[in-house]
Amino acid sequence: MQRLTRMELHIRVIFAGTLFVLIALLIPLFIIGHYNFASVDDIGYAKTAEAVWDETHSVIRTCLRQVSYAWDYWHTWQGTFAAEWFTTTAMGFFGRNAYYVGTYLSLGGFVLFELLLFMVILKKVMGADFFRAGIVSACVVSLQVLLTPVPVEAFFWFCGSALYTVTYNETAVLVTLLVLLYHCSASSGRWKRILLYTGIVLFTVLVSGGTYVTLVLMLLLYLFAVIWYWYRRNPGRWFVTAGMVLYLAGFLLNVLAPGNRARLSTAGAEGSSAVMAILLALKEAAFYVAGNAILPCMVLGVLFLPLFANIVKKKDYKYPFPFLVTMISFGVFAAQFTPTLYTLGITGAGRIQNLYRWTFYIWLYGNELYWVGWLYRRKLLSPGSAEDGQAQRSYLLGGWTAGGLALCFTLYVWGGSTLTSLSAVDSLRRGQAQTYYKEHLERLAVLEDESIKVVRFEPFSCAPYLLFFGDITEDPEDWVNYAMSSYYGKDSVALAGEK
Repeated sequence: MQRLTRMELHIRVIFAGTLFVLIALLIPLFIIGHYNFASVDDIGYAKTAEAVWDETHSVIRTCLRQVSYAWDYWHTWQGTFAAEWFTTTAMGFFGRNAYYVGTYLSLGGFVLFELLLFMVILKKVMGADFFRAGIVSACVVSLQVLLTPVPVEAFFWFCGSALYTVTYNETAVLVTLLVLLYHCSASSGRWKRILLYTGIVLFTVLVSGGTYVTLVLMLLLYLFAVIWYWYRRNPGRWFVTAGMVLYLAGFLLNVLAPGNRARLSTAGAEGSSAVMAILLALKEAAFYVAGNAILPCMVLGVLFLPLFANIVKKKDYKYPFPFLVTMISFGVFAAQFTPTLYTLGITGAGRIQNLYRWTFYIWLYGNELYWVGWLYRRKLLSPGSAEDGQAQRSYLLGGWTAGGLALCFTLYVWGGSTLTSLSAVDSLRRGQAQTYYKEHLERLAVLEDESIKVVRFEPFSCAPYLLFFGDITEDPEDWVNYAMSSYYGKDSVALAGEK
């Protein structure tokens, strides 16, 4: 058995440490998810599917009924047909008794599919070894999770997470499959190709029927994939082109839905012209990059330097035109801002801000890797700064340990109690999440009591940062109150107050 060099031993220790940190960050988030329950839109989304499920206990009938629901929704409110189907169907299966499953689907899927995407790109495209790719992937995902701007809408409020986070997860899967197909050799088995083809078709439909921020992002990525497949004369170019056509069909079905016009008319929103929306998107994206390139991101970028220097040596690629690559990739990042600026004149709600943050880190470190490659190929990056330098050979582990501590300190200074995992631990330690869930169970006992028709509740005594998204109001005619009273068969439901 070949003995590991000191350098490789350091790399494996760092890999184990970063993986441990990622798991430690996720545990309290999954635990606190068990103290969550349906609120606001969730109840309305669960009603139809749950009724079919309770009556038939048929997965097929429930799914088919929600296809009809999504079709009606497409006509009356929004064109996101695949996302609406998934949200309403899933709520029907676990909404009342297993709401925490939503956190496993959104957060668990996010971590799993982001790791898969990063690993595939770093290994297949960049030629990185497993452990260096694993370190980079685990670190970026940890940062994405910890600094999610509005975590309740990303991982805990199911309607928000299903519509936006799950669609984002599906986009990550689709990009991963396109990369894997490109690198699929001619000797690959028939079943491997069939699985890749099937997956690409399925996720093309799902993403094209998703929310508009990822819809525009994936359109540009798909276009780039088609160009690259044809430029390199890859055997899968005809199939990927057909996939692009399928995506465009779903894209048009989504954006041209009559429900979109009806919703904008009801909201009275004032958007921008197409040209103005693009210009505003570039401006907003530039401000976003400037405002979010905070010290923790820079510290992690410094830690990545020796890893990136080693990775870029693996392939004989010159990394040409770095300024152009940065500008084009910035344009793709900025394109996400366009849909909400075009329709509403704003950059979007918290669940949309989450998407900006996650893709910003991908843009930031992806460009760092490319620039390191450009500098290294032109001998502008000192060999001593790479892993194969004598100093790094001795001090890589110590440097990463010191840098990791500095990263933790800066994260706490910049994030404080809004760091997702820290907030979860604090809420669980203080009993806040437990009290919140206990008060929900007390409400639920009243709601399920058929002898009580007029219900008045006191407000929750606490509102955990990660769990609380919204509550009923004092007005029984409020749409949230009405949805709850209809769901539980009450004459009216409200908070104790004026009515």
